[in-house]
Amino acid sequence: MNKIIIRSLTLGTLALGIGFTTQQVNASAAYRTVKTKSYASTTPAYHAKNATKSVYMWNSTLTKKLHNLKNYPKTTWYVQKSVKLTNGKKTGIFYYVKNKSNSASGYVWRSYLTKGKFAAKSGTSTTSTTTTTDSTVATSSNSLTFKYVNATSGATVASTSWIVPSNLLKSGASLSEGTSMKSILKDITSVLSAATADAPTGYDITDTTYPNVVTSKVGETLIFHVLPQN
Repeated sequence: MNKIIIRSLTLGTLALGIGFTTQQVNASAAYRTVKTKSYASTTPAYHAKNATKSVYMWNSTLTKKLHNLKNYPKTTWYVQKSVKLTNGKKTGIFYYVKNKSNSASGYVWRSYLTKGKFAAKSGTSTTSTTTTTDSTVATSSNSLTFKYVNATSGATVASTSWIVPSNLLKSGASLSEGTSMKSILKDITSVLSAATADAPTGYDITDTTYPNVVTSKVGETLIFHVLPQN
């Protein structure tokens, strides 16, 4: 039986750029943290300033793209901390943010965000008043567990639950324990994107193929091998 192999877009060689206003950052030069301020107790809400513009969320050293805010036009992001990052030549203030379901997270230059929760603009007509709220509690019927294992020692580095966002489901699909993820998701690679975003800070996923992602089912635990970043 042929196995479908998903290759992580984040594990390839990336030539990246990120703007500080009109400046471009050379992604090959890793950034380091100069100063950190925690917002863990308040987690203020923000949303994308321009939902149609390509704005990337990054890892902690700004060397890997994790998500594009353009793909989350109606998402409210919650700030966990602000960090001052520098590569010795350029310096900027970034917010480390997560969405409500914790399925996406990363570092975003603060000027790309606007304070406050996302709210749809009022229009002359409304086609629907129904809203969907994702659960904030992970269960065996709505989530996957990501287990990160050191590729060298075999020791567990971290484990986290990913609540599957409703906006990633195919039309008419619903979550239930044991259901094939491939059968209900619009794009099975969203599982890999979530696992990459939730990887423990300071570690990179070393796997190059992910057959277990393709065959995964709601409620299961997926194992990813990681190593400390250089």
